[in-house]
Amino acid sequence: MKKLADKAKVIRKTFKIIGIFFLSLFALMLVSAIGLRIYFEKNKTEIVKKINTQINDNILGEAKIGDIGYKFLVGFPNFTVVLKDVELKDSLFAIHKRPVLKAGEIEVRLNVLSLLKKEVNIHKIVIHNATIDLFKDKNGVSNSTIFKPKKKEPKKESSTTTSIDEVVLKNVTFISENQKGNKLFHFQIESLKSKIEYTDEGWKTKVNLKTFAKSLAFNVLRGSFVKDKSIEGKLAVDFSSEKNLISVVTEDFEIGRDPFTIKAHFNIGKGNSLFDIDIRTKILWNNASNLLANNISSKLNKFALKVPLAASCVIKGDMSVVGDPEIVVNAVIKDDELKTSYGAVKNCSFNGKFTNNYKNGLGCNDANSAIIITDFKGEYKEIPLEIPSAIINNLEKPVATGKFNSEYDVVKLKNLINENFIKFSAGTAKVNLDFKVDIVDLRLNKPRFTGAIAIKDASFYYRPKNVTFQKTNIDLQFTQEALLIKQIKYQRKQNIVFLEGRVDNFLNLYYDAPEKMIVNWKIYSPYLDVKQIVNVLSYHDKSTPTKRKTQSHSQSSDQFQNVFSKSQVNLDLAVDKMAFNKMLANNFKINIKMINGGLYVKNGLIQGRNGSSLRFDAQLIPKNGLMHFKSNLKLNEGNISNFLASFNNFGIKSFGPNNIKGKLSLSASLLGVLNANNELNKKSIIGNVNFQVKDGALINFQPIQKIGKIVFSNRDVSHIAFSDLYGITTIKGEQIKVNELKITSNVLNIDVKGDYSLSHSGTNLGVRIPLRNPKEDYKITDPKARETARYKGIVVSVLVVDGKNGETKIKLGKIAEETPKETQKAKKK
Repeated sequence: MKKLADKAKVIRKTFKIIGIFFLSLFALMLVSAIGLRIYFEKNKTEIVKKINTQINDNILGEAKIGDIGYKFLVGFPNFTVVLKDVELKDSLFAIHKRPVLKAGEIEVRLNVLSLLKKEVNIHKIVIHNATIDLFKDKNGVSNSTIFKPKKKEPKKESSTTTSIDEVVLKNVTFISENQKGNKLFHFQIESLKSKIEYTDEGWKTKVNLKTFAKSLAFNVLRGSFVKDKSIEGKLAVDFSSEKNLISVVTEDFEIGRDPFTIKAHFNIGKGNSLFDIDIRTKILWNNASNLLANNISSKLNKFALKVPLAASCVIKGDMSVVGDPEIVVNAVIKDDELKTSYGAVKNCSFNGKFTNNYKNGLGCNDANSAIIITDFKGEYKEIPLEIPSAIINNLEKPVATGKFNSEYDVVKLKNLINENFIKFSAGTAKVNLDFKVDIVDLRLNKPRFTGAIAIKDASFYYRPKNVTFQKTNIDLQFTQEALLIKQIKYQRKQNIVFLEGRVDNFLNLYYDAPEKMIVNWKIYSPYLDVKQIVNVLSYHDKSTPTKRKTQSHSQSSDQFQNVFSKSQVNLDLAVDKMAFNKMLANNFKINIKMINGGLYVKNGLIQGRNGSSLRFDAQLIPKNGLMHFKSNLKLNEGNISNFLASFNNFGIKSFGPNNIKGKLSLSASLLGVLNANNELNKKSIIGNVNFQVKDGALINFQPIQKIGKIVFSNRDVSHIAFSDLYGITTIKGEQIKVNELKITSNVLNIDVKGDYSLSHSGTNLGVRIPLRNPKEDYKITDPKARETARYKGIVVSVLVVDGKNGETKIKLGKIAEETPKETQKAKKK
């Protein structure tokens, strides 16, 4: 118990000593503070005078202090003076009206020992609620000339210092405006703390900063960097008096809540205001874009990436020079999704670089700016893309150039090309192109390509012409002069067609004047059914187009279809063997022009068997869902049976193609209408047909057999061989005007004149038949004598008129002869 009592006494004694110590210390501090207060009040006028003197000794201008006070125990043992309503004006204030400093309150901590020696030595300054405004107008007048350059003096160990060891800013607005250089820096500083360490080389400090950037514009005409962004972190600042260079390195630094590593150098020597800033970060695309000047961010904001990207930005310039600094931005994108106005590019990777000094010597401006893309890879609408290199040059009038490669299944083109236009079902494509394209409002405008697209084993349906291609190879070669199309093969049933095409001045006309574009096709076919090919060429899809999935999809597909519909097509067609219904021919050659959906045929030539030929010109023009045609034909020694069969015997029912044989030559000029199935509308046909059949025969020719029963009951007219049959006719709808028709045979001669109706309403043919036997007429060599002998003897006249069920009937009589106009006039007189 005694030991415990002794220990308690010791503890009480110890606490008593400690208490006495602290009370003594507090008393000493209190006495000192009171003493300092008394000293301040007694020497206030002299202190203010010395502060003003020290300030004015270091500026070219005027310093005003509204009031001065003292803060009790703040900064003890140093002496804390509070300056209120402080204002610094340079000597040119009357011109620009911009004070360098306007502060509500400035705390100045003075060294006590220096004060006792009648000296003022500032160790710390705290600025509250202030505006620091450094200004230069367009004429170069600046308020920063307020500061005098300090004279260098050898330092002594015992010498006093007038340097400031610590600076604190609270709620301070900092503005640096250079109207001559179009630069504006504006920061709202919430807090800044800086302890300065002086060295033989200069000084260095660690700055804790929390501020809000209103403007960091190196060219106000282009916009501000980091505009309206919070900035917070630490900066290591080093000043070299020998180099007149301030160096800055950041630590735990954030701009807009994104981490940044920044290194910067600022020259502040006379005649040298060069600077460089190196910024590195990993940041989202939109966040990075919004940190840049408006002339850059307005373009970059049209794009977006999901994953933060590694980026760096180097800014180099001269604070005293008008114009933009040099800016170089590098970024690396890996396995991201790039969103554009055309859609998303998935699995996207590339290296990107921006510079506003693409070619040295041309200045740092939009016209000399470039975006350089390398190793671009991605998938656009399921189609893989590779761009080894590309450059977007001159951001005032941007032009993109580069290389584009891709290999893909053509079925995936459904995402780019409307399937109501072309629908692919199989095949692959390999693309190797060099491109050049204008960029207007960040959209591709009039791309131009050189290179090749190779499509292998493609199967697709081309709806505008209702054509299906199977296992087709297509080579597209883009040159500066033309688009070359090679190796296209089309097969349908027995029809086989090989196509090669050329479009001169393709790239210009495609965008500017598609109606002037001429697609020249050279087409070869070993066998071709003309009716089927006409069906293809004249086919027009009348279905209502479906809506596209996306706007870009619609635009590209619509433009493609628009060009196809407006362009002119020139076809040079060569066919070894050609069929038209039952008419066969060899060496078919034709030139077809397709303009605005119409077909224009020139220099058509069909070489038939046994020396026959057909030359023709034709026009087929779509109108109101029908094809209006106009044609000139010249047939030489064709097979008349096949010819009639090919045209459905022109609707004649009184005899068939097999009832007449011989070599047909004709010339015709016709116009009319084909229906939706490309079949002739008999009522629409108008024109003239002159024909001649040689070395022919009429076999069971019903019209002749009917006449034979009446006139030549004792002659066999079932097989009439004739040397010549010719006719001159005019066609108007279903009415055929027979101006002249003569048959010269070994059995009988016949002359026909009048009207024949294909509708079996209005047939009125006058037939003259000499009764004499012409069997020996071939021995008369003189044409005139043979013509005179033709009508010797009795000539019987009969009429062929409409009968029942589309048949004709024969009766005796003559056709009423047309009265000549001269005779009619004479009768009227």
